[in-house]
Amino acid sequence: MIKKYIAIFYVATCLAILMYFMWPTKKNQLEFIEEELKKVETKQRILTEKEKELEQLATEKDWAEVDKDSNK
Repeated sequence: MIKKYIAIFYVATCLAILMYFMWPTKKNQLEFIEEELKKVETKQRILTEKEKELEQLATEKDWAEVDKDSNK
């Protein structure tokens, strides 16, 4: 019976240690968001004028579909 308690304690301890090291901190979340923003900014700079126009048209079309669906 004590072996069961030891096993349960061991598993719970291992899970707690894993969660501690894998749980993201606020700093990590902020760094992740900043990295994603930099990627988007870089992508926006690389696009040609024609690609920017096409992206804007696609976005407008998506919003038009959303508006159409919400008006039903």
